[in-house]
Amino acid sequence: MTSQAEHVPKIRRPAPLLGLGRAVPGLALVVIGSVMLILAYGQPAWLGGNVGPGLFAQLLSKGVIALGAIWAASCALNAPPPRRAPCAEPADATAQRWSGPALLGAVLLFALTMPALGLVISAGFAATLAAIGAGERNPVALVVTVAALVAMTMVIGLTLLPPTAPLWPRL
Repeated sequence: MTSQAEHVPKIRRPAPLLGLGRAVPGLALVVIGSVMLILAYGQPAWLGGNVGPGLFAQLLSKGVIALGAIWAASCALNAPPPRRAPCAEPADATAQRWSGPALLGAVLLFALTMPALGLVISAGFAATLAAIGAGERNPVALVVTVAALVAMTMVIGLTLLPPTAPLWPRL
């Protein structure tokens, strides 16, 4: 005679350390954000009573660190997603794999072009690179997105930022 407990299927739980392997992309973002923060501390966040060139870079790098930590924690703690059949992959899955590097490239492009080109043009370049990396292939949608961001940057820059903020290229 067999007991009823022998017929109950055992639930196999993955080893806790296996979840850490899925956290590597999030941890990489934490490292990249930390390097960005160290570089951002080289620029002053405040110049007297006005916003300095390092404030936005410091806030962005702290955001990258926070997003990376959240991503790493959620990947390490959650169960792995169910595997789909290869034929069920979306058609644009290969285009989406470049969205992360394009976003980080947009932040780097913004930081490098901001001193020479000003806030408005740098934000336009960064928005263009981020939108292309996110998979935006329609030229009209790309132009509308970038134009809206440039317009919002101009309005915010002219109304809320101090007059010393570099909105335009130095001529």
